[in-house]
Amino acid sequence: MKTELYNKNAEKIKKKLPPIDFKLLMLLSIILTLGTLMIFSASYPYAQSHYNDGAYYIKRQIIFLIIGLIVMLVTSRLPINLYKKTSVGFYVTCFVLLVIVLFGGFSEGVAKRWLGIPGTPLSFQPSELMKLGIILILSWYISKNQDCKKTLLKEIVFPGIFLFGACGLVLLEKHLSGTIIIALIGLCVLFIGGTSIKKMSLVYGLTALAGGVLFLLTNSYAMKLIESFLNPNADMLSDKWQTTQGLYAIGSGGLFGLGYTNSRQKYSYVSEPQNDFIFTIWCEEMGFIGAVILITLFLLLIRRGYKIAFNASDTFSSLVAFGITSQIAIQVLLNMAVVTDLIPNTGISLPFFSYGGSSLVILLAEMGILFSISRYSRQI
Repeated sequence: MKTELYNKNAEKIKKKLPPIDFKLLMLLSIILTLGTLMIFSASYPYAQSHYNDGAYYIKRQIIFLIIGLIVMLVTSRLPINLYKKTSVGFYVTCFVLLVIVLFGGFSEGVAKRWLGIPGTPLSFQPSELMKLGIILILSWYISKNQDCKKTLLKEIVFPGIFLFGACGLVLLEKHLSGTIIIALIGLCVLFIGGTSIKKMSLVYGLTALAGGVLFLLTNSYAMKLIESFLNPNADMLSDKWQTTQGLYAIGSGGLFGLGYTNSRQKYSYVSEPQNDFIFTIWCEEMGFIGAVILITLFLLLIRRGYKIAFNASDTFSSLVAFGITSQIAIQVLLNMAVVTDLIPNTGISLPFFSYGGSSLVILLAEMGILFSISRYSRQI
């Protein structure tokens, strides 16, 4: 009798919580492992010279990785309906935090983008939270209004307020790369949600153009970045130092690379190699073959994410999965474009690879949501 009761309860639990996507889990695990190993290698000389501890960055990254994995486990077990119900509240919270940054935040470099966590030495970037916030609010809005008549107000203006409100605040922080990423994520969600491309191009395109021109005219550092990118004779020892050294690192890797930990450019040539330019150190140590392997892993991860999105059980889940996967795809593409000098250097991190606590934890929280969606998606 007890055995029968136990079996019935076990069956109920199994029904309530199907297994997560194993292929996605394996791909994520491999990328996280490689990223952690590369942070140790890339950061060691910089950490030794600045903190007298070569393991300074890797120790912190491992702590954030553990926190992120715990958060991912929690978010993967929460029902997707909970995310739908809290979408508006989460977006408003992110919006308020972005406002607080403008008055009570602090900067590391040019951009004022950080908030301290009271009672701790930790800090985070609300703009990282807003990436998820814009995915949730637009997915909620589209799923709620999918059966309504598509007027200009409902199809373009209202979602535009959500999107450009967030982008405007991040732009005021002088965080250009964050603004671009949030805008692209939002446009991807709107596009897959069925918003007219012509209307988006006209209304959003003109708005973005006006905002971009105004930002460049009022921020000399951003204009300088573009000028140095467009000028082939820019000073390689100042304006294009990091980009140039990154290209040297990629080129010196050859076919098979110099070997793990054997990079030369990480010794005070590539500035802070554990951050945005970590891909260049990967290429130097692992070579062209290593670069192809890493790009393939990211492509497989992105492909798996889109498969989950297109097989999700409802519109909201599908759009959220699509938005999260698109965020990873956008950041991977832009990071690699920056370090190979295809676009101006705007400081874009490589997901799961670049050093950064708040970014890693939030990315893993998003992956947890993707795992939650995958439990109920229709793919085998």
